[in-house]
Amino acid sequence: MGRRIRVRFSSTEAGTNRSDDSEGTRTWVDPVTDMAMILGGPRPALLLPLILLAACLVLASGEPWIEPNFIFQRKHVNYPKTDAPDANAYCNKMMLLRGLYGKAVNTFIHEPVSNINSICKDGGTPIIGGLYESKDEFNTTQCIFEPDTLSISYIGVEKKRKIIVGCWNGYPVYYLEQL
Repeated sequence: MGRRIRVRFSSTEAGTNRSDDSEGTRTWVDPVTDMAMILGGPRPALLLPLILLAACLVLASGEPWIEPNFIFQRKHVNYPKTDAPDANAYCNKMMLLRGLYGKAVNTFIHEPVSNINSICKDGGTPIIGGLYESKDEFNTTQCIFEPDTLSISYIGVEKKRKIIVGCWNGYPVYYLEQL
């Protein structure tokens, strides 16, 4: 017996598809029927309820999903602080883990997210243009790129200080670096 090969040709003018195999059988298929059969599998109508369910779960958790705040947290919040032998090793480790390697300066805040978020409400003092200065001091590690080394490395400086953040919709989305 010979091997069966199925080849599919399409005709845009006729609006139909023809398939041949090596035994000489021909099948004409209507693209509308093909699409209806594809939709007979997974139900696209289930997609909307699933999306609504996910949105309800996020809202029920009590934590808002604000993408710029999420990005701010990824770049600047590390609580509890990741273990490292010293501030320089901490910076090299964290800048790599967070995908910030090569950035000139970055500061990590070692406080709970709720404390940091409160700066944009009653825990901070408005300065100008959506910037707020914290009323309390925060534990931070500032990572400064060291250009004099052959490899990419950072100098870490641990400080307890007031911080300045940019707020949007009541949440921090920007950290103002203070050198």
